[in-house]
Amino acid sequence: MMYFLFLALALAVAGVGWGIRERSALWGQVLIVMGCVGCLAAIGWQVRQTVFPADAKPPNRAHAVVGFFLANQTQREIEGKSGTVVLILPPTSALPAETAETYINSFRAPLLRGHSEWEVQIANLEAPAREAKAGRIPLAAFKQVVAKFPRALAFVCIASVPVGIETLFPPDQATVLPLFVFDAGGTTNWVAALVQHRIRSVIVPRPDVDAAAMGGIAGMPGEIFGQLYYLATAETAEQVAAKLASPAPARR
Repeated sequence: MMYFLFLALALAVAGVGWGIRERSALWGQVLIVMGCVGCLAAIGWQVRQTVFPADAKPPNRAHAVVGFFLANQTQREIEGKSGTVVLILPPTSALPAETAETYINSFRAPLLRGHSEWEVQIANLEAPAREAKAGRIPLAAFKQVVAKFPRALAFVCIASVPVGIETLFPPDQATVLPLFVFDAGGTTNWVAALVQHRIRSVIVPRPDVDAAAMGGIAGMPGEIFGQLYYLATAETAEQVAAKLASPAPARR
């Protein structure tokens, strides 16, 4: 509202200047200049408010670093290929929109930078709200998503995986598609699949750190990741699972 009032006032001043320019060239020019400056200032202020809103929150860095590391792992796996990477998110009832946006943006931007041959598709799992919020999303929901993208280059899952996730892809499938997981719930349901190379890697929160309270953590991505998360591979799956089973007291 203030923007339009200020802009109208600036235009009015310029209009008065235009009207009196024949009777007083000096004052006419002064008022016209003042009106033009006022219009430019109003437009500039509006652009700044649109591009850099005062109440815009910076992304949660504890979430953003997860997307960044998943993007780097995926990029190495699909180098030299072209096609679609599917980012699997929990049901919308179980993940706040702001958090989902942080994961999506922090994954998509570094993955696609310099790679026009790739694209990212977002797929939300489907499950009852109560089960989804408790992290109990059935295996059938994951299989449903995979079935929708038979030509995907890779799947990246930001959700706790269920028991039996090693059967996500058919056993007779010639090539097991790359699957990367961020298990925010800190489960160990992924161990068998990881050891069998049905999953490439898994990121889990460190149980001795309250990652939910670390959104404003400072530092380089590698430092932040090391403080907040474990990265499990086929070689370290049992070791990471053991750390999750006997956590130290949480630190903030």
